[in-house]
Parts: sequence; structure tokens; C-alpha cells
Amino acid sequence: MLRGVAGSVLLTIGGFCYVHVAHPSWIDSTPLSTLRKTPHHLDLGLLLSGIGLLLLTWAWWRLRPFALDDETGVGSVRIAVGLWSIPLLIAPPLFSGDGWSYVATGYLTGHGLSPYVWTPSILPAPLQSGVNERWLHTLSPYGPLAQGWGGLAAQFTSNPWALLVAYRVFALVGVALIAWATPRLARRAGIHPGRASWLVLASPFMIAHGIGGLHNDVVVAGLGVAALALTTRDRWVAGAVLAGAAAAVKVPGGLIAVGVVLLSLQIGASPVQRVRRAAGVLGVSAATVLGLGIVTGVGNGWIKTLSVATSVPTRLSLTTSLGESLRHVLRKIGAPVTGPGGITMVSLVDAIGVLVLVCGAIALVIRSRLDDEGSSLTSVAILMFAVTMLSPAMHYWYFLWCLPLLACVRLPRPARDTLYVGVIVMGLIALADASLNVGWLTTSAAIAMTCVPPLVFLVSSGHQPRTVGSADVAAAKPA
Repeated sequence: MLRGVAGSVLLTIGGFCYVHVAHPSWIDSTPLSTLRKTPHHLDLGLLLSGIGLLLLTWAWWRLRPFALDDETGVGSVRIAVGLWSIPLLIAPPLFSGDGWSYVATGYLTGHGLSPYVWTPSILPAPLQSGVNERWLHTLSPYGPLAQGWGGLAAQFTSNPWALLVAYRVFALVGVALIAWATPRLARRAGIHPGRASWLVLASPFMIAHGIGGLHNDVVVAGLGVAALALTTRDRWVAGAVLAGAAAAVKVPGGLIAVGVVLLSLQIGASPVQRVRRAAGVLGVSAATVLGLGIVTGVGNGWIKTLSVATSVPTRLSLTTSLGESLRHVLRKIGAPVTGPGGITMVSLVDAIGVLVLVCGAIALVIRSRLDDEGSSLTSVAILMFAVTMLSPAMHYWYFLWCLPLLACVRLPRPARDTLYVGVIVMGLIALADASLNVGWLTTSAAIAMTCVPPLVFLVSSGHQPRTVGSADVAAAKPA
């Protein structure tokens, strides 16, 4: 436990050494200000943060035997996460400056200015000083629930640090939902609840990005797994409402409604019954999104600003990278790189990826098995993993969408080993904050993320035990 606490303390101190913060700041009158003014404050901050991540990874792995205890495993994981989170409550947004953007757009919402019409550039200097230049003049792509939370906090304070803490509490609400729902889903799928909780909650990936980075994605994940945990074969409305709430934070969260449909259908349901249930779940979820837009006062103008997230290409996005590669090939051979209406190759491939996801979701609703909840949860986990991988914009913390589900379902050993290693890699490379403009760091992190997990999958697949078939048994019998 103490290793994890020490790791979180070092993450917090390291963040104060180099992370961009809003000014004026309370740290100006503390010794932390001296650290920020040292010539090598960036190197010092990255060093402390790197050691902190290593300690958290070590503590997480040492926690595994305790997590596997049938009686106290889940409780041990929850206690560890609570202790490791405390030092991060006062930390600046780690490994990404998104938290300051949340603060700015939340303040706009709280003062009657739609973040889908106005940008943070109109705010007073203290509130816009923390926002990255890239997003200072950009409309918000986040849904009404996330904006409404910040708007509510802005009714009580205009201090950017206090508003930042409010958004970290928002992230912790997501963590709490995951802590509540994960053991329940794991039991329904026949997975040890302690192991599933350990993999999701206490991992350095969750600590770094979900709590330290305070990303809205952890709330999407929490609402998603809570929606599934509340859904049974004779109860689905609450799940549909939470699926709509997840979409009201980020649109991809709405696809968890597919899981609500599958878990609520009776065994042997006909295609007509499946379609009816899907229509009912979709209607309740859509009504939830529209209702939250009305209640928060921001409406649903965010639907028009969704493309903001894709305005900056991300090298981890498979569809965007493929589109860029095809555009490069077309340019080399002298072919036109834009189609009718000015559509680019990147936009076309991204659209194809979205179409594949929609078709996959429909196919799951129509064709999935219903006799086993574990199979239904596995189908939803695969869908959310595909949503993550095929997203037009891709960042490490987007894996929060699918990690809780993947931890709760049965996976072949190669996939399970890859998931463990992937969580470790994504935790350790959290330092690769693109806003730091440290080219070698972001490049090395991208290479590690794209090469190490697939390599582990191949190695693990090659060491699978040989399955004994009927022919082997027959050959072993005496004549």
C-alpha cells in the first residue's frame, strides 16, 4: 500500500514541477514555485513522475495476491485505490491539459454561455490561462452532462483550481461507479471479482489517466458498467437511462445501450422482439440525452461540434493513420487526394470505420446468443474495444471505455496476457504528454503501445498448451 501512496505523491510533485497551470496560482507562494523555476524543471518533473509510475506499477502487481482472496479481495483493492488517490486530489491535470479545458467550458455553462457557441478565449485571464493554445479558440465537443457538472460548480466559485477539483471529483464518481459495478458484472460472467477489480481500479493506467488526468472518459466507463450491472432480463429502463447519460458525456458511451438490449432480452427472443427492445432502449437513452441538454441549459449543440475531437490527427487512431497512408500513396502516384464535395481520404476512412461499428452493433442485437450472460458481456466488451480502436480520434485514456468490460469477461490466455501488459505499458508511457512537445518521448510511447502488446500476444499464442483431441485419446488406449 505504501509504495502506491509514495508513487502518487511523486506523481503529484512531479506534475507541479512541469505541468502547465492556471495563473495566478496558490502554488506561487509555496516551495513548489521554486521547483517550477529551476532550469531543468521539466526533466525533474518527468523523472519524479516516472519513478512514481514505477512505484504504482510495483504496488499494483504486489496487490494481486490479496485481490484474489475470495472474502477480502474486492475490499483490499478499493482501500488501495482510495489511499493512492488522496495525494492526486490537489494535483494539476496530469499527462494532458484537458482538465483546464473542462474548467473553462464548465464556467461558460454556469454563466449562461453555451460552450457550443462561445470559446474559452472570451473568459477572464485566470480562467483561460491554463487552457492549451490549441483549444483556446475551439468549441467544446463534450456532452451536456459533463458541461452541466462544471456549470453547477461554477455557481459557487470562479477559482480555476477549485473548479479543477470539482472535475476531479467528477472523475472519482466514475471510479466509484466502476468499483461498484465491476465485481457484479464479473460474478455474472464467472470471473473472480477481486481479479477484475484489481485489473481495472488499481492499475497504474487508471491512477494516471482516470484520476490524475481526470478525463471524462472514466465517467463514461463508470456509467456504462453501471448501466449493465443494473440491467436484468426483466429490468432495463435504469440501464437505458445510464447509457443515455454516458452518451451525454461522450457519444461513444451510448453504444453501451447494445449491452442493455442483450442483457434484458429473454432467452429465445425473436428478431422482432429484439428490434422492439432495441427501439425501446434507444428511445429511453435518446430521451435522457435530450433531457439532460434541457436541464443543464446547454441544449444539444454539441452534436455539431463533435468533429472538434478529430481536428488534430492522432497517430494511435487506426482509421486516421490508414487514411493518411492512402492519401500519401495517392499523392505519390499523382491521383486526386480529395473526392466529391472536398471529402478527404482520412474523412472517408473514418466514416467507413463508424459505419462498421454501427453495422456491428446491429448484428450483435440481431444475432447474439442470449442463453449466457457471459457471452452477452463478451460481445459488448468486444464492441467497446472496437469502438476504441476505430475511433477517428484516439488517445491512451480512451481505453478506459473498454477496460472495465474486458476485465469482467473470460478471455483466451493470449488475450488476457496482452491485456495485462497493455495496462502496464499504458500506465508507464503516461508521461508522453503531446503538449510537452518532446518528440522522442511521444514517438517512443507510440512505438511501445503499438508493438509491445501485439508481440506479447504472438509469444503467448505460441506457448499455448496442446489440446488433446479424440484422436490422441484413441491412440493412447491399449490395443
